[in-house]
Amino acid sequence: MVDATAPEVRNPYPGLRPFRVDERHLYFGREQQVDRMVEKLAARRFLAVVGGSGSGKSSLVNCGLRPALHRGNMTAAGSHWRMAQMRPGSDPIGALAAALAKPGVLFDEALRGAVSTEALVGGTLRLGSRGLVDIVEQADLPAGTHLLVVADQFEELFRFRGLVRGAQADGHGAAEDAVAFVRLLLEAVAQGEVPIHVMLTMRSDFLGDCAQFGGLPEAINESQFLVPRLTRSEIRAAITGPAAVRGVKLSSVLVTTLLNDVGDNPDQLSILQHALNRTWYHWEHLSACQGDLQVDHYIKAGRMARALDLHADKAFGEFTDVPAQRLCAQVFKALTDTGTDARGTRRPTRLETLGQITGASQEQLTAVIDVFRKPSRSFLMPPLSERLTPQSAIDISHESLMRVWLRLKQWAEDEAQSARAYQRLRLAAAEFDKGEARLWADPQLRLALEWREKSHPTDGWAQLYGGGFESALAFLDQSHKQQRAERQQAEQDARWHAVWSWVPLVTMAVAFVLLQIWLEPKLVGLV
Repeated sequence: MVDATAPEVRNPYPGLRPFRVDERHLYFGREQQVDRMVEKLAARRFLAVVGGSGSGKSSLVNCGLRPALHRGNMTAAGSHWRMAQMRPGSDPIGALAAALAKPGVLFDEALRGAVSTEALVGGTLRLGSRGLVDIVEQADLPAGTHLLVVADQFEELFRFRGLVRGAQADGHGAAEDAVAFVRLLLEAVAQGEVPIHVMLTMRSDFLGDCAQFGGLPEAINESQFLVPRLTRSEIRAAITGPAAVRGVKLSSVLVTTLLNDVGDNPDQLSILQHALNRTWYHWEHLSACQGDLQVDHYIKAGRMARALDLHADKAFGEFTDVPAQRLCAQVFKALTDTGTDARGTRRPTRLETLGQITGASQEQLTAVIDVFRKPSRSFLMPPLSERLTPQSAIDISHESLMRVWLRLKQWAEDEAQSARAYQRLRLAAAEFDKGEARLWADPQLRLALEWREKSHPTDGWAQLYGGGFESALAFLDQSHKQQRAERQQAEQDARWHAVWSWVPLVTMAVAFVLLQIWLEPKLVGLV
């Protein structure tokens, strides 16, 4: 019997987020692939781990490759490794500097002096393409120590580029910063004096974007590991292994049901892990951590088809007032783009930009976002452990949320319709300004006015769809003003028409009366 109060009964399934490095004892199903990854990394000192969304790339690196290197699986390098893991985000060189500056990576403790460790590392990285090599040489690591730089979710280099508009404070633009970052990585593996290895994880649908960086496609072609789909036996291990570590079993019927439900779902691993996470949750609350996990717990969670939808709706249900619900919808609409992919793609957005889009304060936004950043959910990034600042990039943690959460799918559709309505208005305003179009009239005008009343657009929101907000709204107001003037003129004309329609009758009546007056004396004389 399992003690429900024992710490080892904590939920062993991470849900949507990747497995962390400290959860490698809960990671199952990929053991056969790690050796091949180590071989490729050893051969070129560079490795690109590529796979589809939900294929488990980050978890494979965190709980597969990194522990293997520490165990000494790369014979030529030994087991003495320092590792710096980062995500490019909107400031890739800054993120790399922060990762290298952490105690225990390049320096055992923070440097003392007027300049911080991170500032020193960042300044060196920006000096040139050998910046990474130079800072590692300056660190003077112990003999035989190798450095591994992991650029996790490398596609952020492309996805987050829109977050940086214009030049940065140091004079570098977003495009130049990305190029400089890639050069740092490629130069580090090209030289042979300093033992630096580089690994990146990337979604396969972003491979084409790598062609814009010289040397990167060639490096990826020479050392790429395409994450394979798990076999049925490997999926079984991923299902039963974590629970077994906690001393808990899954019923054979539940295991078979889960295996059958996985099917060919492209988000199979993330959806499966989330369903298992919620199944464990219901086992805790319905069975008080007693006995095996059963199909009833899985059904209560919503199975793979609905577990994520129900869980996200539960989070939304924490908002009891309409303003908070409306703000939540605005946030997710801003973070979801259905213009380039009907299924929806993530659109990372800075917190300050969300404020401009929604008109909400940072405190109001944080209160909403934090509900979806709770460790038991991890629906939004960055993690709850990271304090939000105006520059924090808010992002949906996994694309599967956009495809499974029914409420978000409806929000995304509403947002797409609203964006199309605004685009029509913006283009019409531009044509009118050039003298190539007229002001709008019904039914276009009526629909546009209804859209504005319902959507409450802001200039910040309009920036997502081409800008031109003031011109578009001025065109709409001018069209409405002209319509009101035309209606007033029509009403006035109708009144005058009504008046003038009586003139002939009145004239005839007056003429008849006058005729009677004129004829009356004559008729009397005749009598």
